[in-house]
Amino acid sequence: MSLESSDVLWATIRGTFSEEEVHQLMGVLQELHAQLGGPFYLVVDLGSSMGPMTDGTALPLAPRKYLAEHVRPEWFRAVVFFGGKRSQREVLRALVVALQFTGRTRLNACFLETRKEAREWLDAHRERHALPPAGPLP
Repeated sequence: MSLESSDVLWATIRGTFSEEEVHQLMGVLQELHAQLGGPFYLVVDLGSSMGPMTDGTALPLAPRKYLAEHVRPEWFRAVVFFGGKRSQREVLRALVVALQFTGRTRLNACFLETRKEAREWLDAHRERHALPPAGPLP
């Protein structure tokens, strides 16, 4: 993971998530939201994530359930997924739909093919939804 500017977290996922790793990820996302004082963009490179699709589900049930119960849409300005296999994206789309019902905030998520497309989408979204300049710290 790498933080770009003050509101974009880029993450590259390789392999499957264990339940413990998902717990750690939730801690990082929650902490970043608190440190930034508001929502941020999460851009996820799925690459070859979640293991071979012939070996069962793309994301094991326990980590998937934990994500659905603990991710908060209000942490994110938007989530952009790119790369990965179609079946991986379908699992994540289902998770995004489930998250729409967990909070008062709608999760803005999109699924793209390449890093270049993700960057272009991010730049366009930031331009359309520009935040006002930050005021002085108290």
